[in-house]
Amino acid sequence: MVPVVLLDDASAAKPSAHPRDGVRLRMICCTAALLLHFWATPTMPPQTVVAPAAQAAPLPDAPMANSDCLLPVSQAVYRDSEPNSQTTSAIPTPELQPANPIRAIPADSAPPLRSWMILSVAQHGAAAFDAYSTRRAITRGAIEIDPLIRPFAHSPEIYAAIQLGPAVLDIVARRMQRSQNTLWRRTWWVPQSASTGLFLFSGIHNLQFTNKR
Repeated sequence: MVPVVLLDDASAAKPSAHPRDGVRLRMICCTAALLLHFWATPTMPPQTVVAPAAQAAPLPDAPMANSDCLLPVSQAVYRDSEPNSQTTSAIPTPELQPANPIRAIPADSAPPLRSWMILSVAQHGAAAFDAYSTRRAITRGAIEIDPLIRPFAHSPEIYAAIQLGPAVLDIVARRMQRSQNTLWRRTWWVPQSASTGLFLFSGIHNLQFTNKR
């Protein structure tokens, strides 16, 4: 709102010296009134509306700390393992039977391989001697009594067929050498020696029959 400046009657009755002076005076008065109006109007700073702070929701009550957490590590582990130990102790476990101890054979008491090889050669040689004497006796009219050797008695195949028994006895004697039984380990030489004696007896008998003829 622009204020209006009122002039006194004396000044109004007084004639202006020049019409331009009145116009200038009015312009100056209007300009001063505008300046006074802007100067008198207070400039309010912008108000910032602060929203009321939201009420903080109450925090839930913290749970009570577990008593195990306050214990040392060793005690806490022991308390946790107590139920497991009780449950495992209730399970019946069968009694373990003691296994038969493995008896080690000293290297000094083990029979040498050389003895086994000597008996093996002697046995196979005696078998070949028996086959030779059997062939000669058959040519002089003798009859082979052994049913396993009889099919090969009239042919040279008897030399190969008669070696089957000694080969089996060689394996048996070798296993007896490595046996955990003391009796078998001490008598490992019996199969080969008995076979060698039987072959020699049979061969000598065949030669005696041939010489009589």
